[in-house]
Amino acid sequence: MSNVHHPTCAIRNLAQDAKKRLSKPDGTYFPSGLEPPQTLTPSQREIYLKIRAIYDKGEEVDNPLKQLADHEYMASLSHEARQRYILILCGDYVEMKKLFLQKLAMSPTGTKRGKLFD
Repeated sequence: MSNVHHPTCAIRNLAQDAKKRLSKPDGTYFPSGLEPPQTLTPSQREIYLKIRAIYDKGEEVDNPLKQLADHEYMASLSHEARQRYILILCGDYVEMKKLFLQKLAMSPTGTKRGKLFD
């Protein structure tokens, strides 16, 4: 049976979403407008993607900076550079968390899966 008479059917939308997920092997498919904006810097985009991955897993996070930081890179920095890196990471994290939660609130499929970086 064809779905020609019901183009906005829920099953049709689910099938289209599944096709989109399968068509992007790098895992960058984001349903309902949760993709990162194009105006982000590369480091902000990376943080946004990590926040999204943690949200998808439904994890509770006690120390977000520990999960978001690049530990190998931090080990190679001097004390002052490490402090600067942590401050920049904190600023980017706060901005990306706020942006992600705003997008999640506007998303029709945006349901809370647990405690996200509270």
